[in-house]
Formats: sequence, C-alpha cells, structure tokens
Amino acid sequence: MATSYELIFKKFIKKLKNDENFFNYKNLTDEEVEEMINDHLNSLLDRSVSFIYKFGNPDINLYDRNDELQEFNVDLVNQEIDLLSDLMYFSYFEEQKNKVTAFELTFRSSELNVFSPSNERRTVLNMISDLENSSVDAIQNYLSRDRITWNYKSIYGSGSS
Repeated sequence: MATSYELIFKKFIKKLKNDENFFNYKNLTDEEVEEMINDHLNSLLDRSVSFIYKFGNPDINLYDRNDELQEFNVDLVNQEIDLLSDLMYFSYFEEQKNKVTAFELTFRSSELNVFSPSNERRTVLNMISDLENSSVDAIQNYLSRDRITWNYKSIYGSGSS
C-alpha cells in the first residue's frame, strides 16, 4: 500500500520532454546529474503538496511519505497522481517566473530588451498566470470530491450529487 514518486515524476517529465533547460547540466558526471535532477524533482513535489494544503485539507495525508524510499505511504488514486504532476509542472514554471522577475530587477529596460523583448516576457508571465489559475481550479475540484468515488462531497453526507 504505497505509491512510488516515480509514477508522478514520469508524468511530470513527459510534460517537459522538449524543455532542454531541465536536463541541461554541463561538466557533471551522470551520477551528479541524476542526483541534481532527483533533488529538483523532490523539491517540486514538496512544493506541490504544500500548494494543495494552501486551499484545504485533502482526504488523505499527503505528508505521509517516505522520502528515503521515494514513496507515499498510501495508495494515491490516478487523479492525485495527475494533480501532483500538474502542480509540479506549475511549480517548475513558477521558478521561471522568479528568474524573469530577477532579470527585470537586475537590468534597465533598454538592456533587458537586448536579452529578452518585453512581449516575450509578458507572454511567459501570462502563461504562468494561466497555469496558476488552472492549478487552483484543479485543486479546488480535487478537494470538493471524494477521492475514491470522485463524486462531489455533500454537506448532507451522501458523497454524491
């Protein structure tokens, strides 16, 4: 009765198959690259779980995990695996938002446009904002449903509507 992080990580990595930045580690051994990627994946998973708890408490304890064995101590349903991989994707792009913001604080607008035109930055920031809105909607949908039946929860206790 456990769910391996690998199930979530594989779904997340499929979303990044064309993103060269995630896998771009120069002058490192294969072991160092693997360790860095694993650390990054675990960090993204941690942020994803924390993001869910900002909106409420799920029916299961998503903090009940074994990081050493790289698994949740409960069986996650497909919707939870999908939600966590989607939130990892959002968290990854949120890191890009932080880079854009830091870049904007470092350079004057005339210097900044040499590296990255404002339309490009605005497009990236809008995409990240859309991802965030979609993530919040997905979390609210998840929290409003019974995790096993996927029926809406009811204040009347039946679990279906």
